[in-house]
Amino acid sequence: MKIAVDLTIIRDEKKITGIERVAIQTLENFLNNEALREQNEFIILCAKGGLKVIKDLKTEIDFRGVQVHESPFTNRILTDQIWMPKILNAIKPEHVYYTTLGFPAIQQFPFTIIIHDAVAWVKSETISKGMRFYYKPLIEKAVKNKKLKNIITVSEFSKQEICRALKVPADKIFVNYLGVSPSFQKKLNLEKEDRVLGEYSIEKDYIIAIGTLEPRKNLQSLFYAFERLVHEFNYKGKLVIVGRKGWNSDFIIPEEIAEKVIFTGYVEEEHLPFLLKGAKVFVFPSLYEGFGLPLLEAMSVGVPVATSNQASLPEVGGDACEYFNPNDIQNISEVIFRIVSNDNLQKRLSQRGIEHSKNFSWMQHANNIIEIIQESH
Repeated sequence: MKIAVDLTIIRDEKKITGIERVAIQTLENFLNNEALREQNEFIILCAKGGLKVIKDLKTEIDFRGVQVHESPFTNRILTDQIWMPKILNAIKPEHVYYTTLGFPAIQQFPFTIIIHDAVAWVKSETISKGMRFYYKPLIEKAVKNKKLKNIITVSEFSKQEICRALKVPADKIFVNYLGVSPSFQKKLNLEKEDRVLGEYSIEKDYIIAIGTLEPRKNLQSLFYAFERLVHEFNYKGKLVIVGRKGWNSDFIIPEEIAEKVIFTGYVEEEHLPFLLKGAKVFVFPSLYEGFGLPLLEAMSVGVPVATSNQASLPEVGGDACEYFNPNDIQNISEVIFRIVSNDNLQKRLSQRGIEHSKNFSWMQHANNIIEIIQESH
């Protein structure tokens, strides 16, 4: 089957967040899988300069014999609405797989989209203007399009949310869990760990949180919980925040903890396992997630996890995490303290997390996509 794969979401290596990483892992597990390559012809559609970004990030992806087309436009809307329909008409694929929410408003060929969550409809106050005024209307139009064959999402929670928000029949939505990159599962070099931590001026046994700095990630509540941890529980360590600035990323950091909070900014994926491994606990206070990839990655390196009990997170975390109410600052601080002060609990969570994360595979994720596409023809 001739399948066009949209990778136009990849534009800037400094803006690689969870959704971009899902797209890259999907591409890698399409192109590096001999069985899939024998059965299908993959044609890759990239943003201007996107191929270089992908190769710089993932040099092991096997592009040999693969058609790659790059947009001549830097503008996202021109790429989606002018270039993409034109190139698709020239290619004439049997199916198009969109890894992003930006796609042509008019579809000429059968297509499948991945929708990670329904945040644009159920928590619209936490999304950017671009999502509200461009991507959201595109999705609403796409789900009514007769060329749409499948919607893939990443959790049972998201499937239910999408069904309700977009009035889509349940049998058109397929749950396909995400995976863990091998870089998080292999044994880490202790010398390199020390070197990576040194690059960010971090000493071991800190608390770590990962995610784009935006309202939905609920970092403000974490700062207040950390203040309580320092003030009432006499916690001596630092709080490390990993992630680039998103929209509306201004926070109030209590004066008492200002010198204890470290912002790393954007971190290369190869450094993430080392930053996680050196932490005492990974905290994920998000108010809404379709999946929560950092949760899985933290578990895979064996760092104990304290996470929000909202949305998809209990589904993904299972019994391998400690949970808190993300709207209750006292509860957040108490759960974190329970972990950092209890060596036995840390060990138990670490072991459970490693075992639990083995249930998630990028290869299986990619295989499932192709199977879903093929069965819809």
